[in-house]
Amino acid sequence: MASITPDAADLLALIKDVKQKDASLGVKKVLAEVQAQQPTWLVSEKRVKKLMSDAGLVQTKAEPEVDASVPVSHVDAAVDVHALTQGKLKVRMINRLVGKGMFANEDLPKDMNLFTEFPFVYFPPWKRMTMVRKGDACGLCARTLKNGSILVCGCPTCKRVRYCTKACRDTAWDSFHRFECAAINPHIKAYMDFCEGETWNAGMGALRCYERILIANEISPEELKRVLKHLDAFATVSQEERQKKETAWDMMGDQTYDMWKKALSLLVKACKYPVEGLPAAKNGGSPQAVTKPLPDDVANSIFTMDMYLKFLGRYNINNQDGGLYLLHSSLNHACVPNVVIDHPGAGTNYGVTVRTLRPIKKGEELYITYCDPRWGRETRQQYLKTEYLFGCKCKRCQGASDELGGELMEAIFRLV
Repeated sequence: MASITPDAADLLALIKDVKQKDASLGVKKVLAEVQAQQPTWLVSEKRVKKLMSDAGLVQTKAEPEVDASVPVSHVDAAVDVHALTQGKLKVRMINRLVGKGMFANEDLPKDMNLFTEFPFVYFPPWKRMTMVRKGDACGLCARTLKNGSILVCGCPTCKRVRYCTKACRDTAWDSFHRFECAAINPHIKAYMDFCEGETWNAGMGALRCYERILIANEISPEELKRVLKHLDAFATVSQEERQKKETAWDMMGDQTYDMWKKALSLLVKACKYPVEGLPAAKNGGSPQAVTKPLPDDVANSIFTMDMYLKFLGRYNINNQDGGLYLLHSSLNHACVPNVVIDHPGAGTNYGVTVRTLRPIKKGEELYITYCDPRWGRETRQQYLKTEYLFGCKCKRCQGASDELGGELMEAIFRLV
């Protein structure tokens, strides 16, 4: 059998497939798997390493020790960064402590929109969600509904939740509403009422992560694996580890844990078991009934307290105005950001556009700010350690002076 040298596109596609199945594999093991799957290919370790490095699939050798309180993120090999950013950006691992980061793949001018993205998981503020439950705001994007609009449509099953367009309705159904529709799943109301009573966004954010998993399982085993890998790539840490950083934990820890236990029991009742009775598929469309049990290994893993707390922590440290974004989640923090987040839709925070605040050189990392850059150094450091579990080491924090420079002032005017 003749040997051939594969082109870069074919080789990279196989490398990504190998990494999707096991993200922990290094260059040598990826090469071995490529050779096992394609014994006629002539492929060198150097070539595999370069393709993996360019695609952000190589971890650095010198990796700091990481304890349980440090959020851990991974490069999501299933996200086509090149296509989503027209080749302007790339994502790669920095190290285990920092996780992944986003870098300019070319020189970028000031005020350039780099990409627009819609959330993988989204939950609006409770003020808006209360309007959703009353039928006054869109059940997906939470935009206030206009009376008399011919585009407004409702859920055909519960008749109460309404949407600003059919596209919003379909997206909501395929993401979460088939589980949150009270006419189909009456158990879900107790969990949602509990979260509303606590004004608890993270509880609902975690629920919508579970719903993505359950609905993916209805589609196919491959879709289930894809969704689990997407979720795993987000920076993740237990909510318990986050709250242990708060001074009130010693006094409130037991009470908080009891709240989590009650919430988990309500969530399991609403989501763990197959839900029957949804209308059958129409015109050969995809199945609408949620009746397929999760694989035992997945069900036994995700419905534990340990995993529930990780979903809560994942939502809290990754959400941008309520949304978890597959690409946006690669942006790290600096107290002098070089990119800013805009929302592309009027009247809603559903969706983000990332825009440059200043010219950015090829190879430079992109940074947003996780806090108000007008705060003093000590306030910023305390906030970041409590909310995001890291101490900022950006140039401003490590500099002799903490005064606001012209570049930072411009960023502030754009952010507030």
